Amino acid sequence: MAVQGSGRLMLCIVRARTFALPVTHVLETMRPLPVRPIPGSLPFVRGLAIVRGEPVPVLDLAYLMDGKRSSPDRWVTVRSGAAVAALEVDGILGIRTLPAETLRSLPPLLRNADAEIVSAMGALDADLLLVLDQGRLLSDGLSGQVQMMAGAGS
Repeated sequence: MAVQGSGRLMLCIVRARTFALPVTHVLETMRPLPVRPIPGSLPFVRGLAIVRGEPVPVLDLAYLMDGKRSSPDRWVTVRSGAAVAALEVDGILGIRTLPAETLRSLPPLLRNADAEIVSAMGALDADLLLVLDQGRLLSDGLSGQVQMMAGAGS
């Protein structure tokens, strides 16, 4: 799915890489909660956590991006269709607005993801895959500019 228009984005960090998710999908950010593993689940699914009284799947976003486990400091809960999922991230930079032309030029969040893993996710939750497909990786230079904007109070 193509990124359309400029928009407000939640900027997060996974393994020192900054990425952007449209805030239209973001419900909240939080500290990690206890996770109960799901026997036989896919490797990027950490398990289930109870978030606001409801069971929510917790996904290791770093594993999705490069096939290696992470030790996250924060979660970002996102709505995918009627469902909610928690994405494990290393940090949250905040909400910013980027121009449409900048967004269109950025690579997709899952560009280095294993094709079999992406296919398995699509079979498991096509709506969540569409949400992540709208995520974009920021270059180191753009990430630095965005962080400087944050320091300037924008």
